[in-house]
Amino acid sequence: MKKIILAVLAFSSILLLTFCSQKTKKNPAITADEIYEHIAYLASDSLQGRFPGSTGGKQASAYIHQQFTDYRLKPLFNEGFQYFTVTTGCSTGKENYMVLNNDTLIPGTDYLPLAFSANAELSSRVVFAGYGFDIETNNLKWNDYAMLDVAGKWVMILREDPEPENMESAFIPFANDRVKATLAKDKGTAGVLFVNGLATSKTDKPLELNYDQNLSDAGIPLISITRHVANKILAGTESIEALEKKIMDKKSPVVIRTKTVVSAKTDVIQETVQASNVVFAIHSKVPDAKYVVFGAHFDHLGMGGKGVSSRQPDTVAVHNGADDNASGVAGIIELAGYFAAKSDTLQKNLIFVAFDGEEMGILGSKYFTQNLPVPKEQITAMINFDMIGRMKADSIGITVGGTGTAAEFDSLLALHQPAFNVTSNPDGYGPSDHASFYSLDIPVLFVSTGAHEDYHTPIDDIDKIDTGKEAELLHYSARLIGSLVADTNSLTFQSTGLPQGSQRRTRLKITLGIIPDMNGVQKNGLGIDGVRPGGLAYKNGLLKGDKITSINGEPVTNIYDYMYRMAKLKTGTTAVVEFERNHKKEVVLILL
Repeated sequence: MKKIILAVLAFSSILLLTFCSQKTKKNPAITADEIYEHIAYLASDSLQGRFPGSTGGKQASAYIHQQFTDYRLKPLFNEGFQYFTVTTGCSTGKENYMVLNNDTLIPGTDYLPLAFSANAELSSRVVFAGYGFDIETNNLKWNDYAMLDVAGKWVMILREDPEPENMESAFIPFANDRVKATLAKDKGTAGVLFVNGLATSKTDKPLELNYDQNLSDAGIPLISITRHVANKILAGTESIEALEKKIMDKKSPVVIRTKTVVSAKTDVIQETVQASNVVFAIHSKVPDAKYVVFGAHFDHLGMGGKGVSSRQPDTVAVHNGADDNASGVAGIIELAGYFAAKSDTLQKNLIFVAFDGEEMGILGSKYFTQNLPVPKEQITAMINFDMIGRMKADSIGITVGGTGTAAEFDSLLALHQPAFNVTSNPDGYGPSDHASFYSLDIPVLFVSTGAHEDYHTPIDDIDKIDTGKEAELLHYSARLIGSLVADTNSLTFQSTGLPQGSQRRTRLKITLGIIPDMNGVQKNGLGIDGVRPGGLAYKNGLLKGDKITSINGEPVTNIYDYMYRMAKLKTGTTAVVEFERNHKKEVVLILL
C-alpha cells in the first residue's frame, strides 16, 4: 500500500501535493485492487469533490501526476501540467449602488445585479413593460413594447410568464431572463430591473448571484429588485402584485410610464482560478509515429449547491464523483501502466490526459485541443473514458460511442468480443471531452457504463463501484487499443453530423445545423464548434471556427442572442448572417 506523503511545493504559486511510493516501479497489470485504490483516494471526502482550482482539485491532479511519473511516462507541457484559467463563479464588487427617490438601497436586501449584467452606470426614469415580451408567432402575438418609448431608460419587467402553471405554454421560449435582456437591449433600453411576481416567488428577495457558466454579459446593466422596491418605483400607480394579476387575467400587455428616477451602478466580478490538465506520454520507437490520445476528466462538483449542475442543488455536501469520473481516471492510470510496460512494441505514440474543468463545459479538453502538444495531423484518434465503474450484469454492459467517426472502428470492435454486452453509437459529439477532438476532425471513441440515479448527487460513492467489472472493461479496452497501436496506419476520419435529436431540443423551427460555443469562450460573437453536413450552415459555406456576429443586422454576442434571433426567422425568407473567419468579416445570405 502506498504511503501518501503531503509536501508543499512552490510551483507557479499553486499548492501541489506529491505522493511518494515505497515501490520504485509499479505493477503494470490492470487489477481491481489498484482501481479501488485510485478511486478510494480521488473520491474521498478529503478531496471535497475535486472542484477546479480547489485544494482538493490540486490534490487530485498531483496524485494523477505521481501515478504517471511512477510508470515512467514522459511529462508534457509544464512538467506534466497544462495550466489554464477558468471562471468558477461571480460576486458583487464594491462599486454597486442603487438610489431611489434619494434613498440609498441595500445590496442583497433590496437588490442585486444579475450574474450576466454588464458593469455600467445609469440614471433615468423607469417604465414598466409587463413581462418584457415582443412575440409574433402563429400561435401567439404579444408586444409589451408597442406603446412605449424605452430608449435610454430603465425598463422594469416581471420575470417568467403569465401562464406559470402551463408547462406547454407558448411563452416559455421567450421567458428566459437572458432572452428578455437581449430583447430589451434591441429596443434601445439602457438597463433592466427584473422583479419576481407572486406567481413566480412567494418570498420577496432579489435573485441570488448565480453564475450560469457563460462568460458573455448582456451589454447593459441588469438588476434584480424586490417587490417592495418595485412598489416604491410604482408609487402613485398600481402595485406590482395588482399589475401582475391584471396581466394574467386579461392575457394582454399592461404598461406604465412612471416618473420615478433610479440611479444605479452594477459591478459584477468574475471569479477565476487556475486549473490544470495532467498530460504525459509514452513514445514509440518508430520515427514520426502517429499519436493516440487517452482522456478522462478528474474534476467534479465540489460541495455541490446551485450553479454547478448538481441534481440536488439545495444540498451542500461533498460530491465525491466516484463514478463521475474517478472511475475513468483510474482507468487511464491503469492503461498507462499497462502500455508503459509494452512501449518497445508500440507502433504509435500514446498521450494520457486527465482533464480539468469538464463539468463546467469540457473546458480542459477545449483548452488542450486549442493548444496541442503535437500537430493536429499527427493525432489519429482520441479515446475518452467517462463513468466506467457501474457495469451491471443485467444491463446493456457498456456503450462505445463514436464508432462512426473512423472507417476502421467497426472492424476494430468486431475483432474483440468481451463477455459483456457492447452497445455502439456512431455519434462523434457527446456530453464529454471527446467532443472537443471530434470538432477537429479527429476520430473518437467514448467508453462508458452509462448514467444512473446517483449521477451528480452526493451519493456517487465508491461503495457503488464494481472494480472487478471495471477491470474487465479495461482489459477489453486494452485489447482494442493494442490492435489500434499495433501498426503505423492512420485512421480515416468520418463525420457523423450532429447527435440525433439535437435540433429537436433547441425548440427552434429553423436551425442552421451548427454546434455552438455554449460557454461563451469566444467574445463578441457565437463561435461555431461544428457544422452538420447537409445543414443550412454547411450548404452556405460556414465552417467550424467561424464566429457569427449578427443575424439580419441584429447583434449576436452569445448563445442566448443566437437562439433569440433564430426564433424570429421564418421559412421562405432570407437571413443575412454576418460572421468572422480568421479575423476577417464575412456575410452570407441564407435562404431558409
